[in-house]
Amino acid sequence: MFPLGQRDERHELSDHFLALANVTRLRILERLGDVGEESVNDLAGHLHMSQPRISWHLRMLRVGGVVRTRKDGRQVYCSLDVDNLARERARLEQLIRINEQMKVRKEVGV
Repeated sequence: MFPLGQRDERHELSDHFLALANVTRLRILERLGDVGEESVNDLAGHLHMSQPRISWHLRMLRVGGVVRTRKDGRQVYCSLDVDNLARERARLEQLIRINEQMKVRKEVGV
């Protein structure tokens, strides 16, 4: 139905916004926005949640391209993926603009 490139971009955009569709994940993003980078254990302590539960939410955020993680020995640190957040926002804006143009064309009869 869609050219392959468009379908892939739509799925990536959907994954991105699905990652944001949870209160706990929004709390994680808020914390990372405040501190920049934090270990998973410290993040779990701050949010009063178990480390496995935080890790599960971080996985969803990683899949959605919202956070990135790095290992330092046995510790895992996470931070916002600011570049990818900006890219996904631009994709959404482009998608919306395209839809608005198509709507105008239909109304005009082009």
